[in-house]
Parts: sequence; structure tokens; C-alpha cells
Amino acid sequence: MDIILPVEIYEAFEVTFGKERAKEVIKALERAISERINYRWATTKEELLDAIRKEFITRDIFEERMNSLKAELIGTKDIFEERTNSLKAELIGKIEVLYEKTEKDKLELKEKIGMLNQKLNFLILLVIIALTLMNPVVAEILKSLLKLG
Repeated sequence: MDIILPVEIYEAFEVTFGKERAKEVIKALERAISERINYRWATTKEELLDAIRKEFITRDIFEERMNSLKAELIGTKDIFEERTNSLKAELIGKIEVLYEKTEKDKLELKEKIGMLNQKLNFLILLVIIALTLMNPVVAEILKSLLKLG
């Protein structure tokens, strides 16, 4: 990178040092400035790259973190599946117990309904007999059939 100093500086050096010596001084200054700029650019560039590297993760780090997360998710999934399977088995067991109990209760209810039907039929028969016997017309028919009087 060539640095060109303003003409005024060249002229000031020419008055002080002479033409040839001014050219040498100017070239030395230009080289020193150019080297300093190149050095500063290189260090600034490295500082920027380091800062960028610190800010952004590399592909390897990203993949490592993703694999770690993936393993963690798989572990969580396995735990979740174990718990749901355990709950499923527990619920199925409780459902089976409830089913057996309802079947037993159903049989008991059928038996009680059958007994109530028998009692109700007997009561209906008794009421019919009582009403029939209390009826004066029926009483007369029964007397004549039994020849009581």
C-alpha cells in the first residue's frame, strides 16, 4: 500500500534537508506509515476475527450441542414412555377390577329384581284374591259353588 504525503510536507522537508535527502526521508516516512498501517490492519483484523469467533459458535460446537440435546431428548422420551406405559398398565388393571365389580353387582341386581318380581306377583295375586273375595257377587258365587248356604 503506497502512502502519498501531501506536497506541502515534501516541500517543507526539501527546504530543511535538501532535495535528495527530503526524498529519502519522505520514502522512509511513507514506508514506516505503510508498515504501521499494515501491522495495525493485521492486528485489528485478528482482533475482529477473535471477537467474531467468540461471538459465534463453530460447526463442531454446534453439532456437539445438538447431539447433547438430542441425547437429552431421547432420555426424556424414554422416561416419558416408561411412565405412560406404567400408567397404562395401572389403568388397565383398575378398569379390569371395576369391570369385575360391575359384573358382580349386575348379577346381584338381577337376583334382587327377580326376587322383587316374585314378591310383587305374589302381592298382586293376594290383592286380586282379596278383592275378589270381598266382592259380594263373587262371594255369592263361591257360596253356591261350595254349597254353604
